[in-house]
Amino acid sequence: MRILPKSAFGRIALLVGVLLLINQWVSYLSISWYVAQPSMKQLVQLLASDVKTAMSMQDLEIEGKMTNEVRLEIMDDQRIQMISTRMGDPKQLREAQLYTVLTSQLAESLGVPEDSTEMRVEESDQIYYWIKSPKHSNVWFRIGMEPFEGFYIHPPIVYFTAILLLSLLGGWIFTKQISRPLRRLEFAAREIGRGDNPGQLKEEGLEEMVTVTRAFNQMARNVQQLEEDRTLLLAGVSHDLRTPLTRIRLATEFMSDDEAEVREGIIRDTEDMDQIIDQFISFVRDGRDERDQVGDLNTVVEDCVKSVRIQTQDISYELGKIPPLAFKPMAMKRLIMNLIMNGLKYAGAPLEVKTQVIDNKVRVSVYDQGPGIDEKEIERLFQPFSRGNSARSGGGSGLGLAIVQRIAKLHRGNVSLINRAEGGLEARLEFPVRTNT
Repeated sequence: MRILPKSAFGRIALLVGVLLLINQWVSYLSISWYVAQPSMKQLVQLLASDVKTAMSMQDLEIEGKMTNEVRLEIMDDQRIQMISTRMGDPKQLREAQLYTVLTSQLAESLGVPEDSTEMRVEESDQIYYWIKSPKHSNVWFRIGMEPFEGFYIHPPIVYFTAILLLSLLGGWIFTKQISRPLRRLEFAAREIGRGDNPGQLKEEGLEEMVTVTRAFNQMARNVQQLEEDRTLLLAGVSHDLRTPLTRIRLATEFMSDDEAEVREGIIRDTEDMDQIIDQFISFVRDGRDERDQVGDLNTVVEDCVKSVRIQTQDISYELGKIPPLAFKPMAMKRLIMNLIMNGLKYAGAPLEVKTQVIDNKVRVSVYDQGPGIDEKEIERLFQPFSRGNSARSGGGSGLGLAIVQRIAKLHRGNVSLINRAEGGLEARLEFPVRTNT
């Protein structure tokens, strides 16, 4: 079982809370030992002195050495009342609260057994201490005093609750200064991972966070520059290759009929190279600059299938119920088209395309009846310039699945290849349902 929280807020709040609770507990014990206990001991000694005086006067009255009037006058001056409970306990005595700790200390001061006396506290117009006479069980002494502030100590639970709330508040304020830039870094890192430019983050907060944010901004600029350089390089190379290919194609048209076989071979090679260049351009222009639009994905899938049917009729589709979604129309069409053409190229007809929503995710599946793929090669096939084994390999640059995966990630989705139990392969596109751009 994990005791420490995972978040920085939880750990800092726990640390501050524990330290403050320990500090408060030490303060509580210190006050109890050095303030409350001496004050209570002093109070008990004063009450014991009054009780001894009252019992002495009571004994003198019994011996006839003091009249009742004199005793009452002296006791009234000392604010001591002697009350008999033979007719029942008065209301004030019944409502008074018993204090066993004070009772024990009082019995010790009087030098009598603890069970022979009792002490209660009454709070009315002032503080009254009810003390049962150790000599007469039906006689109580009611002694009035000014309120004793040092005696009333709040229970530890009050301290602990207050300190806990203050600790959580302090931890929240402190960790907010740390968690806010960390959340911005997390969001920006995900944006870079998807190939987007999150922009420059504000360099603010603690000194360490400013240093980390500054380093992250520099890294983001370097990544963006590398992406722009790569795009420029691939676009320039692809564009420059078109010109010599066009000249080669034009030159083959003037070859004699005796060299027809060579001419056809050159034409096929130039067409393959032209397709490879198209894939390079598609890889560079993956659609990240295209704006998201809310549309019907089923319509895109249907258009792709119908355009492919011009080449082969042996392709079917099943469209499930899908809500309007936010996606990049041209990029999504290129993705689905690549999945279909990849299936036709490496497995051949028949193909089946199916759309559905499962667990709040849109799923587009392209099923073929080809030989499948070795499980060990599936992950590698999504890397640029990678091709499968001989069973499903052919011409091309090996960028088809890499392009598909890049477009899928732009939609916060993923493309996977799954060997079917009944034979063939499923190319599955999944991305979360988003209805806003």
